[in-house]
Amino acid sequence: MRVKEVLEYLDACAPYDTQCEWDNSGLMCGSPDTETDCVMLALDCTNDVIEQAAINGCGLIVCHHPLIFKPVSAVESGSPLYNAVRNDIAVVSCHTNLDMAEGGVNDVLAEKLGLRDVKKLSAEGKPLMRMGRADYDNVRGFAEFIKKTLYNSVKFFDSGKSVKKVAVCGGAGGEYVPEAWSAGCDTLVTGEAKHHEFLEAQRYGVNLIAAGHFSTEIPVIEALYEKLSRAFGGCTVIMASEERPYETVV
Repeated sequence: MRVKEVLEYLDACAPYDTQCEWDNSGLMCGSPDTETDCVMLALDCTNDVIEQAAINGCGLIVCHHPLIFKPVSAVESGSPLYNAVRNDIAVVSCHTNLDMAEGGVNDVLAEKLGLRDVKKLSAEGKPLMRMGRADYDNVRGFAEFIKKTLYNSVKFFDSGKSVKKVAVCGGAGGEYVPEAWSAGCDTLVTGEAKHHEFLEAQRYGVNLIAAGHFSTEIPVIEALYEKLSRAFGGCTVIMASEERPYETVV
């Protein structure tokens, strides 16, 4: 199997031309003509993930967050980009195109949280979010459910409203409180939110739950595993062993 085949499959599932203008999804390094019979999936292409890929003979890493996000002026020895090239491992990233795709980050997160009647919700002029129905008397009860479901501690603002219509945005979506409010949602669940975004939630009267960047996005890696395993039956697909780099489970 060639890297190009995986690129084309991912483009069909989560078209690269839908990504946000500021994003950098696609082939990060390596050749589309590289032959491989083993693919590693990860949220982040770290040195540890690259080492796992090398040990398992993987010629390709598919990750969510871009390995190259800003223009690179130097490739330093020991950096993930250096080590990927040194080990002749191609890296493909699917970032915001996977966030908004059917069956992508936010569809998987909405399903994980048991939302019903899920629909697309726009932010930045793109369907970056999802919204659906839930039934909790208060946000604390919903936050406890999320904590158990995503295996991570959560922070939340309680507007005093019950949880009936929920917006979800995996990763860093605290800035989308106004979009959630405009859509009539009483609650926004995201990965991380800044102090001023919690204050904005208070101003808008929207429950805001921050459940961890890693925790709200890692479920999509399992979904990708299932898809790629079915699509490339003759290829070994491996999910990398990844730890939350900064979040503590309590």
